[in-house]
Amino acid sequence: MVGVKVIGNDSEFQPELADTGSRLAVVKFTMAGCRPCVRISPAFNMLSNKYPHVIFLEVDVHVCQATAAANNISATPTFLFFRNKVRVDLYQGADASGLEEKIKQHVENDPGSNEDSDIPKGYLLITMSFNQPVKLFSMKLLSSDFAQAPKCVKIFINLPRSMDFDDAERSEATQTLDLAEEDFKDDGLIPLRYVKFQNVQSVTMFVKNNQGDEETTKINYLTFIGTPVQATNMNDFKRVVGKKGESH
Repeated sequence: MVGVKVIGNDSEFQPELADTGSRLAVVKFTMAGCRPCVRISPAFNMLSNKYPHVIFLEVDVHVCQATAAANNISATPTFLFFRNKVRVDLYQGADASGLEEKIKQHVENDPGSNEDSDIPKGYLLITMSFNQPVKLFSMKLLSSDFAQAPKCVKIFINLPRSMDFDDAERSEATQTLDLAEEDFKDDGLIPLRYVKFQNVQSVTMFVKNNQGDEETTKINYLTFIGTPVQATNMNDFKRVVGKKGESH
């Protein structure tokens, strides 16, 4: 799909995201009357044509309040990056060049965007950024097909630049995991070395192979569990959906 797909209501968002499959999806969260949103809109449309292998979606936080709340949108414009329905990155602000640079980082590591790619089977590289520094103590992974579930996983934190597969292969990880079937149970949590994850601003996860030596690694759900380094002051948040006192 070339161009920006506007999400008309909350019920459309998850099906549209599911349809993107393993391709990178960039979701712009916008708001009527938001001047920075208007300013970056032409560039966002241009990028959707420049990168035809990337899916571009637009969500108005007033029209799709449940979607905005579920994704913890606190300011606009906010751009969330997804692959396989998993959120892998975030970008905020109306700097078009910065947004394109972020897209380039993910496209370079996206085997689906290059038909001549020599990436070994099973490889997967995911980067997640946090809105504030956090302490992490565990993660949760789910895969609908255990044969395609990650096996050897290297986790890096606070990298100064984007990492490619060669970098991930040869670099020393913050922690390396060898996952087994019990790690993917519904009630299973994968412990992290808490002392090494005390001030985390971003996490890069490199999957080296999967359980069944399959061509493709599949992740249906990924989340990290932890706490903010400092207590959150709710008065610091910018309200972009609903009214004071409302819950979603």
